[in-house]
Amino acid sequence: MQVIHKLSDRKWILFSTLLCLLLQANVSLAQDAKKLFGEYNNRIYQIRIIELASGKQASIGSGFQITEDGLVISNFHVVADYVHHPERYRIVYANHQGENGDVTLINIDVVNDLSLLKITQTSTDYIQLASSLPAHGDPIYSLGNPHDLGLTVVPGTFNGITTYSAYEHIHISAAINAGMSGGPTLNAAGEIIGVNVASSGNQVGFLIPLHRLRSFVLSSADVPIDSAAHQALMGQQLVQHQQQNIGNLLAQDWNIRAFGEANIPNEIASFIRCWGFTEDDPEIKYTHATSYCREEEKIYISSQFNTGVILYRFDWFETSQLNSIQFYNVLKSKISNATADNVANKENVTDYKCHDGFIKTSASQLSPVTTKAAYCARSYKKYPGLYDVLYLGITVDQDHKALLSYFTLSGVSQEMSTQFTKKFISSISWN
Repeated sequence: MQVIHKLSDRKWILFSTLLCLLLQANVSLAQDAKKLFGEYNNRIYQIRIIELASGKQASIGSGFQITEDGLVISNFHVVADYVHHPERYRIVYANHQGENGDVTLINIDVVNDLSLLKITQTSTDYIQLASSLPAHGDPIYSLGNPHDLGLTVVPGTFNGITTYSAYEHIHISAAINAGMSGGPTLNAAGEIIGVNVASSGNQVGFLIPLHRLRSFVLSSADVPIDSAAHQALMGQQLVQHQQQNIGNLLAQDWNIRAFGEANIPNEIASFIRCWGFTEDDPEIKYTHATSYCREEEKIYISSQFNTGVILYRFDWFETSQLNSIQFYNVLKSKISNATADNVANKENVTDYKCHDGFIKTSASQLSPVTTKAAYCARSYKKYPGLYDVLYLGITVDQDHKALLSYFTLSGVSQEMSTQFTKKFISSISWN
């Protein structure tokens, strides 16, 4: 009994020690948050988009001052309504004392979701950029104006650069709520490590990282961009991005894996993740397996238009119970709803134009794959030379077995889409 009591005492001492350390950490975080709130409330602004017709705010976000003369960083998506329709909206800021002022748009980066603003100066104080990122597990502090409630400081934890990301977002354990977009996240020294950009809920937040912010600021001129040049600048940025992104995919060898009786592309880039599942309903009279791969992030252009999607999918079908006509009807039902994965409306894109036919190709000439394929494209109305592309192919070599292959690219040039299609088709073979 003495031994049991002694062990219990030790456990109690250990538990008490851990509890004290946890309480001390929480007190330290609270003290740091209070200090940041007191020192930085005159450097964080609410960014408001005002509709001219009604005089009311249409949307809100956050911004933070980075120079003595009033340069302010925010997100592109915070000011997107004004960028697209400067004749309908204007941008204003509100400081911590509730005072309002006009805002001038200096520059935008639609790919990295950044905007550079100039305010009528209310403070010569500003926030400095950090020289480097924190270590994993270090405390961080996200600042902004959630839900129009005023300046808020949210403590959290730095988790590093996201693994599956073409844009190298920072992952933090902190609640970034609506209205905090465009606000800064700071290290323990009060220096900027990133810009609040998105949340997946449950204390999962994402930042635009320090190096992309620094590059954007350094590349921005002092002269504001003309509102008439907004769309042209966005088009240039989108073209440059897709040339680099798709170009990198085309330049490297693709990872190929067995799937059913075929060989198909698997994860062809570090920012693309693949998932698999099997349809196992006992009522169906065929086997159906799926390999589904996609880039997890999109480029925000407007609330009704996004781009930058890379998605491809393969479905393997096999049956011993259906005749060829029944099997064909199954395949037809599976492909009838294929569409692009990005959001776009008639204001932004044309209707699809499609071409179809039979193709025979293979990574091995000993096992050619014959496919009935359709290639469809729709063009971007405001950004000439960019398209959404959809490819759909189904093998016709066998009566009771088939491979369905599908991909969609958004915001891609005709040249890049053609090269991607050729590489995609040639990477498929029978095993």
